[in-house]
Amino acid sequence: MAEPTNHSKQSKGAPIRYAELLGAAVSECPDWTYIETNAREAAGRFHADHRTTQCSRLYLVGSGDSLFAARSILPAFRRWTGLYIEDRTSIEFSRYEVQLLGAGDVVLAISNSGSSSRTRECILLAKERKIPTFGVTGSLDGPLASSVDFILHRPVRGFPNAPEDIRRGFLHAAEYLAAMYALYMFGLELGLIRGKINNQQKNRWSSQLRETISAVGTIAAGLEESVIAFVERHSTLENIWVIGAGPNRGTAEYSAAKFHEQVPINGVPQDLEEWAHLQYFLTLDWKKKSVVVVLAPEGNIFDRAMEVLTGIENAKGTSVLVTNSSNSFKGSDWVFPVSFPIDELLTPMIFHVPCQLMTFHWARIRGVRPTPLRRRDNFWLIREGVIRSSLVDSECSPTAFS
Repeated sequence: MAEPTNHSKQSKGAPIRYAELLGAAVSECPDWTYIETNAREAAGRFHADHRTTQCSRLYLVGSGDSLFAARSILPAFRRWTGLYIEDRTSIEFSRYEVQLLGAGDVVLAISNSGSSSRTRECILLAKERKIPTFGVTGSLDGPLASSVDFILHRPVRGFPNAPEDIRRGFLHAAEYLAAMYALYMFGLELGLIRGKINNQQKNRWSSQLRETISAVGTIAAGLEESVIAFVERHSTLENIWVIGAGPNRGTAEYSAAKFHEQVPINGVPQDLEEWAHLQYFLTLDWKKKSVVVVLAPEGNIFDRAMEVLTGIENAKGTSVLVTNSSNSFKGSDWVFPVSFPIDELLTPMIFHVPCQLMTFHWARIRGVRPTPLRRRDNFWLIREGVIRSSLVDSECSPTAFS
């Protein structure tokens, strides 16, 4: 485990309030107006180009938090634009899907730094096949920005108001929301241009998105006491599941990643339905030490989430419910109410908040920095390595039979 810094040594055992810092980072670090303007202009350029006007299939590719952001916005993006959209991990797309691309396909790559080698590989291989490429990134100086046909820049400023040894955790949260916001706004603008939604609908969704950004700090403050009680009760926990579906499948993956990046605790994401078929059996065996965070927004998944809670209770596991429903939940061990009225499609903007706070407070009581752990390879594994610029189709590819 990482050596405690001065900050963590001083704060160990003292319930520092991280909610205010989280709210400030989300409010101050991304340039929300600039991102919105960029999304509008990028959608206009995208639709005006002859290569993308007839787009029929859009691939969202990325790794880590960038991929989770893409998966979270995908259900809304599909509905607003009318496009058929698929998400792929960067390596799955670059090594196994790119050979199948054809007319009407477009690749949209997301990379916070713009330096992810595998995501850059997706772009190079797509361009080799004459496929239009689009990038969403926080850096105009990174290699991704210089290699794509269209770019959506979503900058995030520094956060000097936070102590130096913990500020990266808050910046990562701000970057994640900025990536989602850029994608949401791009989808709305593109849907309006394509005539799939009207201006009134676009304005209503945009207003909800802006309201969620303003609400993050208030939501976090309302949850922090309960989060502190939870992590103190489970101070030695080694494994925690986060399960969700639809727009919150990506939220589950992002939330679980914070546990092993920042504490570390083994955070395990899973599709809500698949958990019922698979990891349920671990709960039967592990009982109370099987801790499951259930993301249950009011909407299409809510009834099934309640059934899963019953399953956890019957198996004698420990359930942690994250919901914005006003119903009563007698079957859950812990309830973290995300008290904010919002459409299910936008809940990824705020449903990560309880787990964000858990990671900070677990790190605090364990005496480690509540911030992402430093890599020992100087990001070599993420940003270096072989980047292929061409692929040879296998004997089983469709082109082999043409």
